[in-house]
Amino acid sequence: MRKKVWQWTGMNEVTSSTAEREQPGSGEAEIRIASIGICGTDLHIMSGHAGFGAPPLPLGHELAGVVERIGPGVDGWQPGDRVCIDPLIGCGVCRECLAGNKHRCAQAGEIGLHYPGGWQEYLVVPAANLYRLPDAVGFEEATQAETLHCCLGGIDKLDIRLGSHAVVIGDGPTGLYYVQLLKAAGASKVTLFGMRDGRLELGRRLGADVTVNLRSSGTVAAEAADSVADTDTDTDTGTETDSIAPETQDIAIDAAGNEASLKLGIELLKRGGQLLLFGLPGHPILADIQAVVLKELTLAGSTNAPQVWPRVLELMASGSVQVKPLITQHYPFAELDRAIAFARSEPDEAVKIIVSHS
Repeated sequence: MRKKVWQWTGMNEVTSSTAEREQPGSGEAEIRIASIGICGTDLHIMSGHAGFGAPPLPLGHELAGVVERIGPGVDGWQPGDRVCIDPLIGCGVCRECLAGNKHRCAQAGEIGLHYPGGWQEYLVVPAANLYRLPDAVGFEEATQAETLHCCLGGIDKLDIRLGSHAVVIGDGPTGLYYVQLLKAAGASKVTLFGMRDGRLELGRRLGADVTVNLRSSGTVAAEAADSVADTDTDTDTGTETDSIAPETQDIAIDAAGNEASLKLGIELLKRGGQLLLFGLPGHPILADIQAVVLKELTLAGSTNAPQVWPRVLELMASGSVQVKPLITQHYPFAELDRAIAFARSEPDEAVKIIVSHS
């Protein structure tokens, strides 16, 4: 039996081919992939900026599908079960894995980054990495459980009090999820900083009380951060109104991951505030450590969070976090190359692209 596969084959190149389907081994299950999310990480890998994996390799780590076959020793699953896939695989025997922190395992790798991913019709994965989809969650939405679980892990590292004021810097999918999670956790006022009007408008629809466009003055974010820190954007009219003064925010989440966003977050936090570092700069950046020390800020970094997967699916099923509004484009699997090309050429239009099998 053969399957159709898309592979990353070189600098920003994808190639379609076929390959033999694998037989699931002990503790494994074969999944018929239904939907795949195109992630910014995929684009970074393909352009050589991420340092994960090497071509030829099927990418794709935002995955949902149906159990097709199960291997020996697999209990609790049967063909036809609807699932999403945790792409992270640890060694299973080190101290961190045994403590439930496989994302800290020195040998950990991810499906679609280090191992073959979901850019194929069928994929064999550890059955322990499967999560059952609630009836209310469709395959396209379920692809976003991977991204959302990373964000929820970050939220868990913050002390969010009812009535807190928070800022999210970055209007990508993670920033839009953080807006929703902060509101669900009890923050009374959430401000979203970004650089694209369409995404800021979406942020308002998803719960942001205030949005600020860092390009509103016609300058790039690195030059605008200081000046824009003193302006608000009214939720209803989109016009600049009152000021967001420095040292007024309880929480800042840097979902952009650059020097300007880090500087802005530190400036806006009040003394004793909390800064969550989530966006990846890709290289070392400068930080005002003196301000961090003198303001007694708490800094936390966050990546994966294996323990939160069941809660993510509950949040999606209940509607506490909305995923569908972020899905802006749909492509069939046969046109995955077109989906990648669109994501690269139209970043302002593409919030989240989903590729699905018919």
